Amino acid sequence: MEQISGNELILRSMQLSVANGRVGHAYIICGGKGFGKKTLARHFAKAVLCHAPRSGLSCGVCKSCKTCDTGNNPDLVYVQSEKDALSVGEVRGSLLADLAVTPQTGERRVYIIQNADKMNHAAQNAMLLSLEDGPKHAVFLLLAEGLGGFLPTILSRCVEYKIPPIDTDLIGQHLQKQGVDPNKAQIAANFSQGGIGRALALLDDEEFAARREMVLKLAQTITNMDIVEIFAAAKELEAHKEHISDIFDILQMHFRDRLVTNPNTDDVGKIHAISSAREKLRANCNFLMTLEILLLKLGGKYQI
Repeated sequence: MEQISGNELILRSMQLSVANGRVGHAYIICGGKGFGKKTLARHFAKAVLCHAPRSGLSCGVCKSCKTCDTGNNPDLVYVQSEKDALSVGEVRGSLLADLAVTPQTGERRVYIIQNADKMNHAAQNAMLLSLEDGPKHAVFLLLAEGLGGFLPTILSRCVEYKIPPIDTDLIGQHLQKQGVDPNKAQIAANFSQGGIGRALALLDDEEFAARREMVLKLAQTITNMDIVEIFAAAKELEAHKEHISDIFDILQMHFRDRLVTNPNTDDVGKIHAISSAREKLRANCNFLMTLEILLLKLGGKYQI
């Protein structure tokens, strides 16, 4: 666990709970996509299951640790659905049924439950039975992107660990230490949203690289485009609807970079226009119309 950067306070708390023999019954590990929730849970589980932990850290050499590393520890159970989240039937038929299985290598059995915050209320109520009346050997690690989807009864029975976003400079430095080209490392860090996992994924994402190049070309040429061309560009962006947050980020970074070298009020207005468009889409305004108005503003065809 000591090798995971950026989450020292959480790691210290986990380490102390293992060292003091006070491992809880249920935890929620909460953080954005790519923030390392699964990695953190896996290392915590490894320490909990370790036969000879050292100061709350896994020893790395016992049979339990070695099987955790290879993914073959019978007492480390990953609970997930083929869909976004477990259904009430899957909770009852998979998770609750497995609770009858006693630990095979030690005193505990750890369940890592992915997308726990996306479970509906019926599934959460079914899981509540295991949190309230589950066997003493069971430890539940619920992974979530947010806490808003949980029932209060679930939250009241879990220890909460909120993973904060990591500073982009630290992510860039981490990537460079891994041998990543400094320019690529900085780009991945800038769009990581504070998650090392997301930054690593972006390095190998050819679609992201192509999308970034397309958006930057648009930002550089939009003032020379006529209204028909701008409407066509908005329609093209609509095809990338699921990546609109990245597109807005690319546009904002482009105009912020221009401000650094050549401060002007027009670019300030364009940055505000992008923020405004982002908020309108969050409020479920018409997608294509919002993009058209934004691009008209960026192209100087609509007063900001």
